Formats: sequence, structure tokens, C-alpha cells
Amino acid sequence: MGAATAWRLAQRGKEVLLLEQFEVGHDRGSSHGRSRVFRFSYEDPVYVQMAMEALPLWRELEEESRSSVLTILGGLDFGADLAPNVAALRGCNADFELIDADEAMRRFPMASVPNGSPLLFQPNAGIVAADRAVRTFIQCAMDRSAQLRERTGVVELNKQGEGVEVRTANDTYRPRRVVVTAGAWAGPLLRSVGVKLPVVVTRETVAYFAHEQEMPLPILVDRGSPFVYSLPDPGHGIKAGGHHTGPPTDPNEPGKVDPGMVDLLSAWVGRHYPGADAHPHHAETCLYTNTADESFILERHGPVVVGSPCSGHGFKFAPLIGERLARLALE
Repeated sequence: MGAATAWRLAQRGKEVLLLEQFEVGHDRGSSHGRSRVFRFSYEDPVYVQMAMEALPLWRELEEESRSSVLTILGGLDFGADLAPNVAALRGCNADFELIDADEAMRRFPMASVPNGSPLLFQPNAGIVAADRAVRTFIQCAMDRSAQLRERTGVVELNKQGEGVEVRTANDTYRPRRVVVTAGAWAGPLLRSVGVKLPVVVTRETVAYFAHEQEMPLPILVDRGSPFVYSLPDPGHGIKAGGHHTGPPTDPNEPGKVDPGMVDLLSAWVGRHYPGADAHPHHAETCLYTNTADESFILERHGPVVVGSPCSGHGFKFAPLIGERLARLALE
């Protein structure tokens, strides 16, 4: 989200400094890895509309960088009452269909879905190349004279008049505005400027399963209990994870994979992908920074702009959130 904000501010000709406590592409937070889900399907029309607004911004990033970031594959939702998603999509005039299992497997013969209840097919679902997207945001910002400082953690913020003092271990910066998109580390950082962030950090487990032809596969979202999602991970098969299934955690501690969740994901992949190896070749963790209702926090407190998406479902909106945070910074 910080990288996307830097891109939108640099486009406006602003002087931008991007500070990263680790290094670009690190695996300590919420944005690492090769792929993330893109979809329109949500119960809340606010997020449907946001996804629809994000799509042309992803295309703008691709045009500016002359690289591919978003691949549309189609997606299927099932496992729960889909009426709220249908109503939200219909209310936003988004494309979708309700289809049965036979039709779903005719379109996607390498996936297996449950019989009995309709499935929601959303043609605009796909995958965002996560690592590439972050690097592309940053490169496009730097092409417009933004600066990047890696291994430069912010230790304290202090409001000073109409601006902010940003202190790192070795330097002090005094910008007119600071945009804080520090994810799991945002809460303690913002407390130094009197902003209380009502979030809980959890550590979620994802696993990767070999498949010979992953790219024709759709995005699958099983809205049952637990909520499980899967997506192609180019060159590495299928990525599957549980949504909001992990325990609270300290982001400074090393991540530990939950073996119980790996077993659950293995069984789930075995049911839904007959051609996959149901034994994962790799598993890892990522951080969710959660609000109670899974909403985003995009707000301004004087010279401090808070961008703390996004309860584990924000990457798809990154260019739009970057635009909104840039506007908040410039108001």
C-alpha cells in the first residue's frame, strides 16, 4: 500500500521518500509471494465498487510499466449463502452468473466443485503477481524521482507544527505529510502521535501444491467454515489458504506454520483438484492486520495519514488505496 501511494504521489510531481524497515520483497509481512487473488465478489457493495475501480488502475500500472501484473482467469464462489454477494454484484452492475456444478466443471474440467447448490461465477476474478506488483509500483515511482531507503525502520513519529518528524536509527526526516502503511507494525508506531489503531495481528498459514497445468484453473472461494481460498501460483501449482483462521501473533517473532491447517488444506485441495498433488511442496505464513469487522482504515490525523489495510483482503485494491491515501495526504 505504501508502494502504491508513492506511485500516485510521484505521478503528481510530489517529492516522495519511501522507507522500508526490511527490504523490498521481504517475507515478514503481508505482501510477499508470487500471487494474490483479484475478484469482484463481495457481500458488501462498497468492496465490489472498490474492486471495479481498482481494475483500470491495475491496467494503468501495466501500461506505464509495460509489464503484466494482473491475469484474469474467472472465479467460483460456493459453500455458503451467496445471496448477499449476488445482491452486491447486481447493485454495482458487475458481471456474474449463477451456474450449477455440471456447468462449472464443463468450463473448468480440472476443478471439482460441490453439487446441489448454485455456484457464483465471476468472470473478472484472477491473480495479481504480488512481488512484481510491489516492485513495479516502486520502480514507476522512482522513475518519477521518488527515493527508496531500504533497511530503514522508523522508530518514532512526532508531530511538529503542521509537519511530522520521522526518526529512524540513523536519520531524522521532517516531511509535511507522512503516510503510515506499516501493517502489523503500524499500531505501536502510530501511538507515538496519539493515534490508536484498533487492530489484532494474526499469523495465517498458506500451502502450495504441485499441478501440471495451473494457469487454466479458476479462483476458488469456499465460503464455508473454515473459509478457504485457492488460486494458481505460476510455476508452483496451486496456492491455498484459510481466511481468518490463524492465531494472534507478534510480528517480530519468526513465523511458524500451523500443521493442522496444512492438513486441512491438503484434504481440501484433494477434493477440489483431482490433478494436484495433495501433499504440499511448501508451506509458509503471512500476517493479517485485522479490524473487528474486517474493514480498512484509511484516514488522516493532521499531518499523519493512516493506511492500515486490510484485514487480509486488501492486495487486490492496492492501486485504488494508493490513490485514496495520496488524496488524503494532499488535502
